[in-house]
Amino acid sequence: MKRIWTMTSSFGQMSKLLCKCLRISPIVSDILIQRNLREPEEVIEFLHPTLLNLASPFSFRQMPRVLERLSLALEKKEKVLVYGDYDVDGVTSTALLYKVLTDLGFQAVAYIPHRQDEGYGLHEEAIRRAARAEVKVLITVDCGVTAVSEVKIAKDLGIDVVITDHHEPPECLPEALALLNPKVADSGYPFRDLAGVGVAFKLAQALLQVFGNSEADVASEISLLDLVALGTIADLVPLVGENRVFVHQGLRQMENTVHPGLDALLQECGLKDKPLKAGQIGFMVAPRINAVGRMDSAREGLELLLTEDLGRAEELARLLTKENQSRQETEKEILAEAISLIEREPLPRVIVLSSDHWHHGVIGIVASRLVERYYRPVFMIAEEGKEAKGSARGIPGYPVLEQLKTQTELLEKYGGHSAAAGFSLFTENIGRLREGLNRQAAAFAETLFQEVLHIDRKISLEEVSADLLHDLEMMAPFGFGNPGPVLAMREIPVHSVNTVGKERNHLKFRFGNHGEQEGIAFRLGDRFSELNGSAKLDAAFSLDWNTFQGQDKVQLMIKDVQLKASWLGGEIAFEDDEQSTWQQVAAAQDGLDFEWLDWHELYPYEWTPADKKRIWVWDMTGLESHLDLWADSLLPNYFPRETLKNRQFLDKTGLSLGEDEGLGLILGLPLSAEEFEEGLEKFRQLGIYRLAISGYQDLQEERVRKQCGYLTRDELIRFYRELKNKASESNPFHVQLASREDRELKAALKIFEELGLLHCLGGSEKIALEWIPAQSRLDLETSLRYRYSKERFEQALTFQKKLLANFPSCREKLRRAERS
Repeated sequence: MKRIWTMTSSFGQMSKLLCKCLRISPIVSDILIQRNLREPEEVIEFLHPTLLNLASPFSFRQMPRVLERLSLALEKKEKVLVYGDYDVDGVTSTALLYKVLTDLGFQAVAYIPHRQDEGYGLHEEAIRRAARAEVKVLITVDCGVTAVSEVKIAKDLGIDVVITDHHEPPECLPEALALLNPKVADSGYPFRDLAGVGVAFKLAQALLQVFGNSEADVASEISLLDLVALGTIADLVPLVGENRVFVHQGLRQMENTVHPGLDALLQECGLKDKPLKAGQIGFMVAPRINAVGRMDSAREGLELLLTEDLGRAEELARLLTKENQSRQETEKEILAEAISLIEREPLPRVIVLSSDHWHHGVIGIVASRLVERYYRPVFMIAEEGKEAKGSARGIPGYPVLEQLKTQTELLEKYGGHSAAAGFSLFTENIGRLREGLNRQAAAFAETLFQEVLHIDRKISLEEVSADLLHDLEMMAPFGFGNPGPVLAMREIPVHSVNTVGKERNHLKFRFGNHGEQEGIAFRLGDRFSELNGSAKLDAAFSLDWNTFQGQDKVQLMIKDVQLKASWLGGEIAFEDDEQSTWQQVAAAQDGLDFEWLDWHELYPYEWTPADKKRIWVWDMTGLESHLDLWADSLLPNYFPRETLKNRQFLDKTGLSLGEDEGLGLILGLPLSAEEFEEGLEKFRQLGIYRLAISGYQDLQEERVRKQCGYLTRDELIRFYRELKNKASESNPFHVQLASREDRELKAALKIFEELGLLHCLGGSEKIALEWIPAQSRLDLETSLRYRYSKERFEQALTFQKKLLANFPSCREKLRRAERS
């Protein structure tokens, strides 16, 4: 099926500003803006992920309840059961939490249900076995949020249940002792897209900080991040926010993992001692762990991650490879049969297939392959006598879980999220499910089922270079929610095209008049006759390295190639208003927009309560600006009695006249023209067109510096010496970050980490750090955070002087300030 290409361009002032202030590639700045990263501060944190940005595990409102119960379990030496799931997210969650509990002295046991015999989630029989084994606390990982009846059974049997999960919660929640799930309303946690292993890690963080030995466990958190990265990548949660931090830091940790099983698995995959990418983990490492859970029992995968025996680790890694090969063969057989079934009939909007000889553990992968081939939602069902189990995969715009909910009367169980779900039903209802899903799909626009390839940026052949690839790699790790950038070229000269591979099923291109640029298109060999002989082609591609004989060359990884691409609706531009904000300010002063008043003539002591209800204050005197209604607490700071002499101003403003009129007060000065215009727009929306500026009596450089987050060289030197002294006593070491006053220290830590002077090992209020001695003299300007904050500070001062000079009532004070 021919894809339609689409691109949202951002070639405007916004991109130019981002490119200029951060000194990044115009191509990268365009792509970042398309991904809604438009503020320089956001971009810096995106390009330099740090553990210092993780939210505290104590943000979960029910975390204290969990810790209180586990403290009792530790004191009484009660058994604690970690109950997981058989996919990679569940296995890594189970291994991680079990490791932490046992290291801290808990009497912990781990359990993962059998996919074929038990299925997903909490099960009554497993709970009853746990009760007979005298388990007193049961902690679920990557499951449990829908287990209403099972949690009640556990409670009746004297087991306290703590649920850690990340799946969408139902309307009726289990009555567990505590529930940690960022998707639950009022969970308290600020990032809702954690994987199951991410939630388990937050509990592990809290446990280490409360029950751990601060010296012995200083590096424990960082040592767990490779497991967090593995589960996060495998579960296809968005690689943004905290997930991006987990994967970025976890891949680095994985290269030096302390877990013998993971080390052996990397060796088995041919990835040992190599720089790791998220894609390699998702396509080579994760499937091996998934395979044992799909084909038989996930317990071998769990044992692999837990074992300390190097020989056993190597044996288990080989076993996982063998199981994965078996899974691949089974997958091929089911896929071929599924394709045969589909192509007997016209292609429906929703594909629903079933068979009595398909392996339930593999049908989810086959569903994903069918989505790639046909671009339709796919529901694959394995019939097991009178009952059947299914796996579903969706396409963008088709929410799988929501569509399953429309067929509730046909289902026994279901759960998941918008992109993928699992369900069970009676075999006799499969036909009705097929009809019901397709009937519901008729409400969607036909264009939803036409595959669209999103292009991030068009470039020319001349722009392809090693420097461009290095720039694009700054946006890694790539995955769901942050896909690798897809570039496109129109009418690219084709020098040659050939089929390659054992089965001649790939295409190799030479582009350019002299064949100077190489491109590879996997699984497009069947299009050779269509494309061969074409002088020019349209190509969509990503960039990657092709290493040959020790040399790295840039290669085009072809996503799609067309004789002439079809574009959806042309290109939508995010063009900024090119009108200078200074022109807007000048227009406002000329009376075309706002009426500017002299704040010296204000006499707020005589304003009535009715007047104050119509006065809005834009306060920029703190670290963060805010717009609120008048507060009397502002009087002594900004309106001292001795400066207020003209008591007739009240009559001139007319505040006591029309009920619909209002006054806007600007306290302090904005940092940029963009911020100024943004504030003016807020006043417009409130219907306020009379404004006065106060609180600018002097250009307060210290306040501006703090607002810009700029640490001077001298301040950084002071922090540097303090940290170095701590490291000389003990390395790794801790620093406390418990209050807002520690904001400057945190900023310094980020700069030092960016410069390679330290490594954050974890913690939230109390941060563990490892000091790395400088090998040579460092240039602060190489830190993007330092350079940007310094330039922002300098530009803010320049803007504020210019702003004051443009207001007649401010000019004299500005002259006096400059003379002094």
